[in-house]
Amino acid sequence: MRTKRILSALLAGLLLVGTLTACATGDVTDDTTRAQSSEISDGSETELRDNLPDDLNYGNDEITFLSRDRDGWTDREIWVDGINGEPINDAVFERNKAVEERLGVKISNIPDDDLGGYNIVSRVENAVKAGSDEYDVLAAACYITLGQSTKGIFANLRDSEYMDFDKPWWSQGLNDATLYRDNQHVVAGALLLSIYRFAYATVFNQKLFDDAGQKYLYEYVDNGTWTLDKQISLTPLFHRDNGNNIQDEEEDVYGFISTYHISVDPYWSSCEVDILKTNEDGEFEIIFETSKLFDVAEKVLTLYHKTDDSAYIVKNLPYDGHMDRVCDLFAEGKAAMATVRIMGLERENVRNMTDKFGIVPMPKFDETQKEYHSMLHDQFTVISVPTTVKGNRLDEVGAVLEALSSAAYRIVKPVYYEETLRTKIAQDQQSSLMMEQIINSLTTDSGIFYTDALGGFQNPFREIIESKQNTVTSKYRVAVISLQKKLRTVMLKLDKIASKPAA
Repeated sequence: MRTKRILSALLAGLLLVGTLTACATGDVTDDTTRAQSSEISDGSETELRDNLPDDLNYGNDEITFLSRDRDGWTDREIWVDGINGEPINDAVFERNKAVEERLGVKISNIPDDDLGGYNIVSRVENAVKAGSDEYDVLAAACYITLGQSTKGIFANLRDSEYMDFDKPWWSQGLNDATLYRDNQHVVAGALLLSIYRFAYATVFNQKLFDDAGQKYLYEYVDNGTWTLDKQISLTPLFHRDNGNNIQDEEEDVYGFISTYHISVDPYWSSCEVDILKTNEDGEFEIIFETSKLFDVAEKVLTLYHKTDDSAYIVKNLPYDGHMDRVCDLFAEGKAAMATVRIMGLERENVRNMTDKFGIVPMPKFDETQKEYHSMLHDQFTVISVPTTVKGNRLDEVGAVLEALSSAAYRIVKPVYYEETLRTKIAQDQQSSLMMEQIINSLTTDSGIFYTDALGGFQNPFREIIESKQNTVTSKYRVAVISLQKKLRTVMLKLDKIASKPAA
C-alpha cells in the first residue's frame, strides 16, 4: 500500500475530458511514493455504474447526515433544499432524489456551519459515547476527522457489504493512505465537491505579463521549466511602487502575493517533500528528510523575502480572511502571480476582474523534478460513519453512500466541471487544460492526512517562512522527535481499534 499517491486515480475519472498528467486510469508504477502519468480518458467512464443489487429497497428508511456546511467552503456538498435553476444545486438535488427513489430511503441532513471544524466531530463523539444512533453519516474536514478517528468512534467502512472501494468515485489515494490493517474509517470521492475546490494552484495576470513583455506561464509548464527559481526570477519584473518605497496594498503592483499560513503548505507536495510511507509490514514509517525541506525553504524564503519587495505577503486574518484578501488583491490587478485554492477563483470579483488571468500548477522544486504536484488543502470533506451504526444498518448506509457517489460521478461531476472549472474559471483553452493537470496531479501523504493526530508536523515550516530565517535544521530536529513519539501513539491506537472484532 502506498501512503503517498496522486489522488487522480479518483479525480481523472471525475473529469469530462482527458487528463494530461498523473493516473488518468489509476495505474501506478513501482515507485513507492508517487504515481506516474497514464492514458488520456475519453470521458466514457461517466457511464460507469455501481454493482448494487437491483432489488435493494429499505422501505423509506431515513438516513441522517451530519455535515459541515460552512458557507463558501462545503455548503451544497450533501444537501440542497430543492430545484432553483442553478446547475450545481439542481444536480445535487437530482442525485439525492435518484438515490432515494432507487433504494427506498429518505436522505436527511443536519447542517453545521462549524468554522473551526472540531465541534461537528465532537457532536458525533458525544453521540457515540452516549450510545445514540441519531447520526448515520458524518461529512467533515479530513485532517480533523482522521485525527479523531484514533479514538475508535468511527466504523470500519470495509465491513460494509456494498461499498466498492475500487470504483473510480472513491479516492484511491485516500484509501491507500488511511487503510490500516484492513480498517478504513474515512472515504472521499465524487460525492464531495471539495475534492476539486480545495486544490492549490498558481494564477497569473495576463495583462501584466503582456505589459512586461513576458511569456505566459503555460509555456514554462509545458517545457518543464516552471520551477521556484523561475518564479523567483519573474517576480521582480512586475513590481511598481507608488514612489514611497513602502509596500502599499492600494497603489503598488507586485510580482507575487501569498500568505504565511496555509499558502506555505502546498510546497510540501509541489516540491516532493515526503513525510510518511507504509512499509512492508503495513506500518507507517517516517521518510522525511530535513535536508530536502531545508533546500525548499531556501527557495521559498527567497521568493517571499528576497525579491526587492516585489512579493507581498498578506498577514493572517481570521476565518480564512488572508486567502480572501489574496484573491481580492489579485482581482484588483495588484499582482502578476498569486497562490490560491481553486475555490478562491469561484469568487465573483475574480471571475469578473477586468484583466484576463491564467491558471497553472504550483511550481516544481527544480527542473530535475519530473512531475508537477498540487496539494489538496487538508480541510476537504471526508465521509465517516459512527460506530453506533452496526451490522445490517452499516450495510444499508454503505449502499446509500455507494449509490450517492456513483450518481454524483455521473450527475454532479460533469455539471461542476463544465459550469465552474471549464466555463466560469478557465478563461482560455490553455487554462482549461492546466486546470485538468492541476486536479489530476494532486498529491499528499499520510503525514498530511493525519496531521492533527501527529501534532501538525508541517506547521513549523510556516513559522520558518514568516520568520525570514531558515531554521529548518534546528526546528525539525525537535519536530521529528515529536513526530516519532506521536506516530507510535497513533499506531498503537489504530492497532487497538483494528484488533476489535466487527460488531
